[in-house]
Amino acid sequence: MTQDRYFRSTSFPLVVFLFTKGEQIAGINTTDNPAKKEFAFVSTPRLEELADLYKFGDRNDPEFLVHSQKYEQARRELLDKLND
Repeated sequence: MTQDRYFRSTSFPLVVFLFTKGEQIAGINTTDNPAKKEFAFVSTPRLEELADLYKFGDRNDPEFLVHSQKYEQARRELLDKLND
């Protein structure tokens, strides 16, 4: 069984969180739904930890917190990538 080397998500808030935490996007793909895009990240243990923290972690965990301006900057940058 081969393990996929990419972590993929269509959840824009999760993608912004991961991008804000320094994870680099490997690609943006289309989906069957024209209103959604799939973001691919190179899968690493750190990325998997961050994704689990975002989905299931304690909201008071300091690692979960991001600066609001940094989050907004990342969100805008990703929206620009989607609109290119």
